[in-house]
Amino acid sequence: MIDKNTVAAAAQRLSSRDEASLEMLVALRQRALERDPALSDNVDFEPKYDSNTMGALDDIKALGRRIVKRWNKELCGMICGNSGGYEKDRAAVLESLNIGEAAVIAAVASALLSLGVVAALAAALAPLIVKRFIWPAKDELCAAWTEAIKRSS
Repeated sequence: MIDKNTVAAAAQRLSSRDEASLEMLVALRQRALERDPALSDNVDFEPKYDSNTMGALDDIKALGRRIVKRWNKELCGMICGNSGGYEKDRAAVLESLNIGEAAVIAAVASALLSLGVVAALAAALAPLIVKRFIWPAKDELCAAWTEAIKRSS
């Protein structure tokens, strides 16, 4: 199993990409993982879109949105909810807000791993969720995050 620091470093490298690019990467990695689960710990693989094996591009984009929506909701529940078992991850994410965006990305990548997200997807999801949902609302994180999820449903 891959360690959290490796996933956090990969997430940090991906953080320079825009949201659309990250969403597409999440979907392409998911399709590649469906064909080859051995890629689950490869945080740096860059699958190329192939309509013959991956389906229509619009379907890939929709898959990326669904994956982000699902794990964003799970992560929000972990960080803002009162469910037991995630105290350490919850504290790490909330404390990282005072350090900076890079620290939040690392903490979110680690939290996603705790939720059972494979390393390859966690590395791509972490910077996207931080950019889209967490960082813009960091001062009122849980209220704003929950509201953003409701609007995207």
